[in-house]
Amino acid sequence: MGRRAGSLGAVVNRLRCLLAVFAVVVLASGCMSSGEPVSWEDQTDETGEGLVEREFTAACLAANDDLPTVRAKDFCGCVLGRVQAAVTFEEFKGLDDFIDKHRDDVTVAMLGEHYGWFVEATEACGA
Repeated sequence: MGRRAGSLGAVVNRLRCLLAVFAVVVLASGCMSSGEPVSWEDQTDETGEGLVEREFTAACLAANDDLPTVRAKDFCGCVLGRVQAAVTFEEFKGLDDFIDKHRDDVTVAMLGEHYGWFVEATEACGA
């Protein structure tokens, strides 16, 4: 039971770190192109990843730099995969708009209420 509580605390801390950099992902993605990305696959590179996917992964890795590199890559890949499986790109962008609007007061509880899929993905992947 104590392990679960500690794990949940770690996940919440990881979620907060992701939130701190999340808004940068879509903003940077939009600024780096002639137009705002319209899908996960928009501006795919030679690895087959779209710009938003690459930016999400880079921001997630930066937010989790206290983890061993392999664990951080696994965590970030897991969160991205679960989010992509759970929602459309448009719903994902809705989360970005929500965080932009509530940047100074967004909490895990607020996200759980409005974007439970993101919290669930983060918790399921653990860290």
